[in-house]
Amino acid sequence: MKTAKRLLCVLMALLMLGGCLTALADSGKDYSGYRSYVSLGDSIANGIGENNVDNKYMYRTPGAYPDRIAREIGAQLTQLACGGMRTVELRACLEDDYVMPDEYANNFSRAKVQEIRSLYAPAIANADIITLNIGLNDVMTYAMLRAKAASSKLGVYIDSTIAELEAKGEYTSALVKLLDAVKTVDKYGNVAKEAIDGLYDGYNHFCENWDAIIGDIYKLNPKVTLMVAGFYNPFDHLKISDDSVLELGKAADGIMELLDVKIKNGSPYSSRYIYVDIMGVQSLAAKCGDSLTDEGFFKSVELNVHPSNEGQADIASRFIRLIPEKSGAPFTDIAAKPLDYRNAIDWAYKKGITNGRTDDTFCPDESCSRGQIITMLWRAAGSPKAKKACPFSDVDKDCYCYNAVCWGWEKGIVKGTSDGKFSPDSTCTRGQIVTFMYRYAGSPHVRGGANFSDVSRDSYCYNAVCWAVKNGIAKGFDSTHFSPEGFCTRAQAVTFLYRYMA
Repeated sequence: MKTAKRLLCVLMALLMLGGCLTALADSGKDYSGYRSYVSLGDSIANGIGENNVDNKYMYRTPGAYPDRIAREIGAQLTQLACGGMRTVELRACLEDDYVMPDEYANNFSRAKVQEIRSLYAPAIANADIITLNIGLNDVMTYAMLRAKAASSKLGVYIDSTIAELEAKGEYTSALVKLLDAVKTVDKYGNVAKEAIDGLYDGYNHFCENWDAIIGDIYKLNPKVTLMVAGFYNPFDHLKISDDSVLELGKAADGIMELLDVKIKNGSPYSSRYIYVDIMGVQSLAAKCGDSLTDEGFFKSVELNVHPSNEGQADIASRFIRLIPEKSGAPFTDIAAKPLDYRNAIDWAYKKGITNGRTDDTFCPDESCSRGQIITMLWRAAGSPKAKKACPFSDVDKDCYCYNAVCWGWEKGIVKGTSDGKFSPDSTCTRGQIVTFMYRYAGSPHVRGGANFSDVSRDSYCYNAVCWAVKNGIAKGFDSTHFSPEGFCTRAQAVTFLYRYMA
C-alpha cells in the first residue's frame, strides 16, 4: 500500500509539471508598459525539469512562477535563474572583479560562471521588470560543508549518491542522505548540530552578498521595477527518515525568519524594491505527505523540497498582486528597442507629442522630417501660440506643422533652408535636431568640446552637439563619430526629447 501510494504521488507530480498550469484570474491592471521581464534566482524560479532552453544550465518547468507572471503581464521573459545558484554565483555574474570563495567552486565552478555571465548585464539593463529569489542554496551549502566535516571525523563513508547530489547542487537531499548515513554512529548529535550551525554560516554569507547584488542591479538599471521574493520554509514535513525525531523544518524556521527580515527591512535598498512574502507556499514534500528519503521515490522524482505546481501558482499570484501598474503606448513594434527608447516612446505617446504610424505600430526606425521634429518639440513645450505668422512659402496655414514652425521661427529655434523655404518634408538630421533643442534651451555656453572627428569646430551644430552630449541628451555612434548628417529616426527623436524634457 505504501509503495502504491508513493508511485501515485510520483505520477501526479509528473503530470502536473508536464502540463497542468493553473490559470491566474485577470487582474484588470494595466501592465502594457512591461515589455521585457528578467527572472533571476535559483531552481525555485526556473523549476526542475527537462532542459529545453538554449543554455544548458537554465532548466525550465512550464509551470514555474516566472512563466505565469510573464503570461499575466504580457511581457517577454528572459529566464536567467539557474538551478543550484547562490548569491556568490549571481554576484560573480554581475561583477567583473568579484572572486568566488573556494568552498563554493564545487557545483557552480568559475568556468561555469564565465560561460553564462555575459548574458546578465545586457538583459538586466534592458528589463522593465525583474524578479529575484535566491539564498536557500547559500544556507544549505554551509550546512552540508559543516555536516561533511563533522561526519568525516566519525569515519563515516560518504557514498557516491551523496557526492553526486552535492555536485548537482542538491544540498538539501545530500544533507538528508548524509544525516541518515551517520544516524547509527552519531545519533544525529554532533553532525546534526554542525549542520544547523552551518545554516547560520550561510545566512551570514548571504548578508554579505545580498546588498552588493541589489546595488549591481540598480547600477545597471536604476529605474527598473525590482521585485524580490522572501523565503518559505521548504523543509516543512521533511524528516531524515520516517522514524526520525529530527525534523529539518523546525530547525530551519529560525534561519528562514532571519533571511526574511534581512530582505524585507535590513537592506539599504529595502525601500526601493518590492518585497513579496512567499512564506507558507506548498512544497512537493508537503503535497505528497511522505518522507522523500524513500529510495524509489527519490530516484523517480528529484524535486525534493521545491514548490509543487500549486505552490508555483501561489508564488506567481503573490507577485502579481503587488506588481504596480505601468501603462505604455499600444505599439507592438518597439519591444526590441532599448529600455530608454521604450520609456521615451511611452512618454511621448502619453503626452500627445507623437502618435504611431498606425494604431499599433510606431515605426521607430523610420526617419523624421524637419516638420515632424519641430512639431514634436512644439508639443513637448506645451503647444504655445506664436504671435507672428510663418514666413516660409512652403508652409501654408493648412499644414500640420504650421503653428509649430511659426513658433520655432519666432523663438529663433529654426531657420529656413533656402529661398524663403523651410523644407518641412526634408529628412531631419541628427545635427539639426540637437541644434533645434539647443536653441530651445537658450543656446547655453558649454565648457569642453565634443571629440567627434565628424563635427568640426566651425560646424553649425558644434556647440549643440557639445551641449547634447555633455547633458546626456545624445550620444555618438561610437567614440569618434556623431554622424551629424545621419537621418534622425522617430525613436531617436522622442528619446532626445525625453532625456531633456521628461
